[in-house]
Parts: sequence; structure tokens; C-alpha cells
Amino acid sequence: MSTIPPLLHDAFELLQMDLYGKLDDAEQLAVKDDEWTEDDIEAAQKLIIDLVIVIRVLVIEHQIRPDSDCRVCGSAWPCPVVTAIHGLLKDPQGQYIALVTRAHAEQC
Repeated sequence: MSTIPPLLHDAFELLQMDLYGKLDDAEQLAVKDDEWTEDDIEAAQKLIIDLVIVIRVLVIEHQIRPDSDCRVCGSAWPCPVVTAIHGLLKDPQGQYIALVTRAHAEQC
């Protein structure tokens, strides 16, 4: 069983933390108790557009090939990425909890 070299592991962790930071910004704006300023409204509009683009690109990247497999994953379509996106859009809270629970169980 191979392991990820420490430097590569650190790079993946930094990338993940940067992604979480962007998502934290969006979440903090969404749950802000104070009245939104014009800057908040502009930031929310940009975040919504950016998040929609991210989801669209992921769906485009994971399109079905003529052989019925995902063109990125190579697994049967709908691949796990498309299935996860679909589930998260339909039931964000429930799917998120299930994914985090599963990821935690795999780490233990």
C-alpha cells in the first residue's frame, strides 16, 4: 500500500483549506444576522454566480461518453460525482451529513 509523500499531502491540505475558506465566506454571508449592506449584496451575487459555475463545470466535466461511462471518472454513468451533486442539490443538509459521516468512517 503506497502512501502520499508528506509534501504532496501538505499541498492537498492547503488546497482543501483554501476551498473550505471560500465556502466559509459564502456560509458566513448567508447566516449574517445584521442587515445586508450593498457590499454584502454584491458579494452574495458574485458567490452565487461562482458556485453555480463550479457546479455546472463539474457536471460538464463528468458527462457521459458514448460507451456509457463518465468521461473523467471512467465509471458507469451517472458517476459518483454526478450522483453526489444531484443528491446535494435535492437534499443539501441530508446528503452533506451522510457524506461527512461516510468520510469520517473511512478515516477511522
